[in-house]
Amino acid sequence: MKLKQYIEVIKTNQFFNNKGYTGNFPNPSTLEEKPHQHLKIIVEQGELLLKAFEDPTIMESTLGVTPITADLERICEIFTNDIEQFATKFSELKLIEGLQLFAQDRIPSYTLFTLARENLLQNTYEQHIDLLNQKSVYNLYSIPFLLRLAIENKLKAMIGFDSSKAKLSDNQTKISDQFPALKVINFLKDSDFVKSPLPFNELKKVYNWSCKFVHTGQKEYIWMSLKATSHLNILFSREHSNYLGESISYLKDGVTIADLQQAINSSTSFSQPHISKVIEESIELNLEEYQFDMTNSFWDNRTE
Repeated sequence: MKLKQYIEVIKTNQFFNNKGYTGNFPNPSTLEEKPHQHLKIIVEQGELLLKAFEDPTIMESTLGVTPITADLERICEIFTNDIEQFATKFSELKLIEGLQLFAQDRIPSYTLFTLARENLLQNTYEQHIDLLNQKSVYNLYSIPFLLRLAIENKLKAMIGFDSSKAKLSDNQTKISDQFPALKVINFLKDSDFVKSPLPFNELKKVYNWSCKFVHTGQKEYIWMSLKATSHLNILFSREHSNYLGESISYLKDGVTIADLQQAINSSTSFSQPHISKVIEESIELNLEEYQFDMTNSFWDNRTE
């Protein structure tokens, strides 16, 4: 299997070093600055995937479900292609000599718009317009987005969030259901009110990583989606019960929801957000013509 060969090659690469690797989720900014940090995750997730062919039940502890062989084979194929694409993009790492693979790594704006329209006109597109596999591409690329929503909704449930009230600088008050996820994560990370099977500092790194797709439409490598999903799996493990509809409380013993609400609202980041926030003094945009959209379309077989 090509994936196994690639894993063995990567383990001999000069930039691969898993000494002291704890399995924690990487800091997204570190991955941007030091792409070789991907290598330990490639090996970790790749070896787990290969072992799953012999015993698929080992994936229950990471993904929460025992996969069938067809899914393992599909993920292996994606994994192999992503390694080739990664090796091409970061050629300075010299992962696989003589290999170049240039492939799609972003979903263009027109394609995203078309996919939204297809959801409204599913039968029309099924009969007449070929989306050239872009729906499958979106399903794969949007995993981080789904995980982001899952994290935000889980956090709301963990603290019992119902609504927020913001006092504005013009003396107006705004009541909404907008949820300040990162502020809540930072509060929970530095306090002792809520118990979580996944440490909040780890959750913060996964959350920061998951936000990128919604802003850029850019793909994340499959090993990162596997890593993030396996990290979050433990956070949702309590959802499974023989008794459906039971309330799940994450408050620590002796803590009431009134205690938590008072602590959150009196913390500096909530009561005086302007003090702890770094203000942008200026913003400069860099514009390039090569970033312009190009004409695009999906063929309609009703067109003469």
